This record gives sequence, structure tokens and C-alpha cells, in this order.
Amino acid sequence: MTQDTLRNDVKASVSHDTMADEKSSTEGDLGIKPKVHFSLLGAIGVQYSVTSAPIAIGAYMSLAIGLGGSPAYFWGFFMVGFFQLLVCLTTAELASAIPHSSGPAYWAITLASPKYARSVGYIMGWLTNAGWFFVSSASTLYPAQLTMGLVEAAYPDFPAKSWQTYLVYVCFALLYLFFNLPVIFRSVNWLLRIVVFAVNGTAIYLLIALLVRTQHKQTARFVFVEYANESGWASDGFVFFLALLPAVGCLSAFDNATHLTDELENPQKQVPQVIIGSFLMSYLTTLPMIIVYQFCNVEPESLLAAPGHQPFIQLMQNAFRSFAMSAAGTSMIIFCFSIAGTAALISWSRLYWSFSAQGALPFSSTMSKLSSHDALPINALCWNTGLICAIGAISIGSTTAMNALLGAANLCLLSAFSIVLGLLLYRGRKVLDPERWFNLGRWGDLIVWVSLMWIIFISIMFCFPLYLPVTAEAMNWTLVVFAGVLVIAGAYWLCIYSRGRIVGE
Repeated sequence: MTQDTLRNDVKASVSHDTMADEKSSTEGDLGIKPKVHFSLLGAIGVQYSVTSAPIAIGAYMSLAIGLGGSPAYFWGFFMVGFFQLLVCLTTAELASAIPHSSGPAYWAITLASPKYARSVGYIMGWLTNAGWFFVSSASTLYPAQLTMGLVEAAYPDFPAKSWQTYLVYVCFALLYLFFNLPVIFRSVNWLLRIVVFAVNGTAIYLLIALLVRTQHKQTARFVFVEYANESGWASDGFVFFLALLPAVGCLSAFDNATHLTDELENPQKQVPQVIIGSFLMSYLTTLPMIIVYQFCNVEPESLLAAPGHQPFIQLMQNAFRSFAMSAAGTSMIIFCFSIAGTAALISWSRLYWSFSAQGALPFSSTMSKLSSHDALPINALCWNTGLICAIGAISIGSTTAMNALLGAANLCLLSAFSIVLGLLLYRGRKVLDPERWFNLGRWGDLIVWVSLMWIIFISIMFCFPLYLPVTAEAMNWTLVVFAGVLVIAGAYWLCIYSRGRIVGE
């Protein structure tokens, strides 16, 4: 088969008009088409808020104590930014060439040979949905933990119970659903615009307040040079790569904006703009914040015994020496993270709705429907919220299990991207629409190759335990959870999906 034929096949698969009211890549049941709900700035809010990088990186500070110390924390982020930029550019090109709300799952279907497209698309859909399921759960858990941490900081004699944290967790999950309901949702676009300034405003508050209030700041040698390895691993180099995981978590989720394809005016142009713009903003704002956090981390060991196990709160208490200032900073962070949870639910519900139209997920016939008036995936939103509440119950019995779910989110999404990039290299970038808005040009093949190698490498690193010797609490269960996703997907294929037909065939 010639390259021209392959390119025509890909172009034909994405030839639907993506402008105005004819741009739906997938119609819900009853033939209801999605509406344009998001402006460019609102879409950036969805993408940028989910990671909230300049403030979220502070939540990982306790890891820097034994995994390389401050130098690994800073230089690791500096290095990760380069490789994640390449992944970002590759994702932007694919989003421009093959716009679809299913994102990587649909890209894989389009790029795979017809013989394997259905199977590849199926597993891709499960991986990406599982990844965003775990991202949404994490985005609900973080503000709940911060809230209880703030309560413990205010009342040191009050030890928060896990079931109390879970109740707050459920409240946040229901709040996210509330913001996504018809009528209320009409104001969400404004909220998502505001969160871009709220995240950066919170970062500015922390930057100025920490620098002003911190006494006896750390030395430049501590921040940039003094390497610390208390992990139990013999190799300092290996520990440095383990310390990259927080940076990857803050500079990821590139497929986020792709799930808004049907709700943007011109997704071929706007989605790449959102992906690249959000990444650059995350990287450029986070790098100086890491420096500030580390210079102001005057009592590193105290972060291990922080209120509610939240090192961010302990850092502010140590630096500000004022509960009022610490409470103000924590409240601002909780607000930003709560909008992030709303944005994560938006993305996951669109992904679940879009892939349900292929009949490949549980209750697909119901989840593929849109509300008649606002064209919102209400069924998917309610179902997703129920799943978030259900999986959050794990945190009552095991914090380790919940951490495994968070690691599995990254592994699921990275695995999906590796499959897409592998297929793209196999067929060649010449099959992509030559008229796409964002084109990597002659450097594209090299960028895709480096991106694929990087994703494979960092995916492997996600599976190692951070500390030795390995105990039940220190064990990294990410790979186990990832395998569980594959087992469930395989069981659903054998019992249900393989016996039916794809919706629309």
C-alpha cells in the first residue's frame, strides 16, 4: 500500500467538518450533537488546572528529602521539561491532524491496520478511561486531604480519621458533579477562565510570602548541589531518575484538551494551542516556584510529620510562623484543586461518552446519550461520579492502595501514548493530513522517536519502589493495578464486547 493511499485513508477517517454546528466527531444517542461550550481560555483552564503545576509540585516536597534531595527535585524537573515538551509537541500534531473526543484511543484506531483497529482501539479506550478515572479520583482526594490537614493544623489535638477524610472526599465529588449539571454548567466556562489566574495568583502569593517571611533561608549549595540518597538504593543515578516522577506528574495529561474537541469552535487549531500553551505556562511558572520552595524549606525533616500528611501545610507553617497566612494559602490551593477536579470530571465524562458511542464500555447505550437541551453527557457524569465515590472508599482502609491508583493513572496514559506513537512511526507521519494546522515538519520523526523512548523509559521507572527494603507500605503497587485494568478489560471483551457489534457498524 502506498503512502498516498495511507494518507487518504487517514484523511477520510477524519474528514468530518469540525466547524460550528457540523463539527461533531461523535453524536450521542437520539442524534443529539454536542454544542460549543468552551472558549479558548476556558479550554486552557481545563488543561492547566488539572495539573496546577506551580502549586501542585509543592505537594511532592517530602519525596525530595530522601530521593536525591533538593538538587534532584530541581534539576530533575529541568530535564523532564525538555522531554515532556517533545511529547507535548507530538500530541499537539496528532490532535491537529486527527481531531476527536476519544483522543489517543481514536488516533490508534485510525493509525492501526483495519485488521487490528478494533482490538487496538478497544484496549486504548480502556487504558485512557482508566487513566482519567484515576486522575479524577486523585483530583478529588487532594483537596479532601488538604481540608483535613488544615483542620489538624488548626486543632493539633484532633487526629482526623480516614472515614472523615472520605466524607469530605465524597462532598468534593458531588460538588464537581453539581458544577457539571445543566444551567449551572453555563457558568463553568467563566470559572475555568478564572482558574488560570487563580493558580498563577496563588503561586505569586506563595512566592512573595515565602520569600518575605522565611527566616534563615537554605543556602544555594543545599538547593542546587547537596545530593541526598536515603532511599536504600545503592545507585545515586538510579535514585535521580526515581525522583523524576513528581515532575512527570506535573507536566503530563496532554490528552486532556482533546476530549473537548466537540465543544470547541475550531479544534484542529485550538486544541494544539491549548496543549502547547498550557505546557509552557506550567513549566515556566513551576521552575521558579521549585527554587522558592527549596530555599524556604527551612526544616525539611518536619515535612515527614506534617498535619494530615500534607507537606505543603507544614512548609507554610514553618516559613510564615502565622496560622492565618498558612490557612489563607491552603484555602487558595484547595480552591484551585477543586476546580481541577471539576475539569478532570469534564474531560473524563467526554471521553467516556465518546468511547461509549463505540459500544466498548459498560452501559454504553446509556452513557452515549446527551441531554436534549444542553447537549451534556449527564448519564456519563453521574456514572463517573459514582465510580469516583466508590474507589475513594479504598482510602479508608489503605492509603497505599490509593497511592497505587494514582501511579496507575500515569502508567495507563503513558502506555496509551506509547502505542499511538509506535503506530505513527510504523505507518509514517506522511499519512497525516498535510493541511493540518500544527506540523512538526522535517524534525517530526526525530521528535516522535525521542518521545517514544522517553515514555517507555519513564513508564518503567513508575513501576519501581521508591524505598528499600520493600514493605507492604513502601511497595509500589502501580503495576498490579495496571494489570488489573487489563484483566477487567479482557474479561469485558470476552464476556460482552466480542459478542456484539460496534455501535454504528
